[in-house]
Amino acid sequence: MPTPRLNCSELTDVKLVSLLEDVQARMLNATRCTQELASTPAHNVSLAVAYHLRSGGQQVRAKLALSAALSLGIQDSDAVCLAACAELLHNASLVHDDLQDGDLFRRGQPTLWSKYGENFAICCGDLLLSASYGVLCQLTRTDKLPAVLDMVHQRTSRAIAGQCADLSALDSHTDLVDQYIAIAKAKSGALLGLPIELGLLVAGYPESISVAKSAADHFAVGYQIIDDLQDHAADSKRASQHQVPPPALNIVLLLKQQLGHDDPFAQASTLAIDHLKQCEDYALQLPHQSGLLLISYCTKMRTTLNDTIAQFETY
Repeated sequence: MPTPRLNCSELTDVKLVSLLEDVQARMLNATRCTQELASTPAHNVSLAVAYHLRSGGQQVRAKLALSAALSLGIQDSDAVCLAACAELLHNASLVHDDLQDGDLFRRGQPTLWSKYGENFAICCGDLLLSASYGVLCQLTRTDKLPAVLDMVHQRTSRAIAGQCADLSALDSHTDLVDQYIAIAKAKSGALLGLPIELGLLVAGYPESISVAKSAADHFAVGYQIIDDLQDHAADSKRASQHQVPPPALNIVLLLKQQLGHDDPFAQASTLAIDHLKQCEDYALQLPHQSGLLLISYCTKMRTTLNDTIAQFETY
């Protein structure tokens, strides 16, 4: 018999906490590697990865995977498998991003590279990336595994292309805002949509994968714009001081300095709201309410945006 589908609202806090604990345990187990060459704990790559994984975080991708998979009737063990894969990929990108951006802290503690060194961080990121594929060997739906592996690779390669574009200079002959949106969709949207897309693939809804991709892409743009609004002061300072590495691409600076908008904050806010609305429209089309959690994140981002705008008005 097929597994009964779980409505998103039925994913109780108790069950979610239990499944997230399973996801964390599976990630830690997948990143344990042979240490016969390591002479001290300081050179133990598994301990370094565990340090990063245990630092906290909202586990958004794991939650999206669990919510979508269970609403689609996927059994708990496979839901955990897909969630661990998506979360491991995301953390691999964080480790490498922190190094490339020169960020010293994440989640209130030293980033992996600042604690263990640049070269060691690269190895840890590689281990997380490899582990994301490794956990998929536990998927019971082996008939879906070739397609799952291909999707993981396709989304990973898209995220890498987005990161490379983010690190490169924009093409002055092409619309700069369009480039910004394309980069945000590729860099962030690829791994945001993956948790839901994997659930749709395994549950047998391939026709809905493009809808999930569009929803996640729009959410990624809205999220990135709101993050830029919060970071514009720090990014502006870094840009004016010509710090190395330079600040990440910021929509406020782009609108203000390169496109000449009189009110870049209002323009950016409008753009963010538009993309969050489009995310909701697409997410509502997903089968068996598998996009409801993503919609709830849109609501939270609107609250964050309103709070950010209120701060601007205060000052």
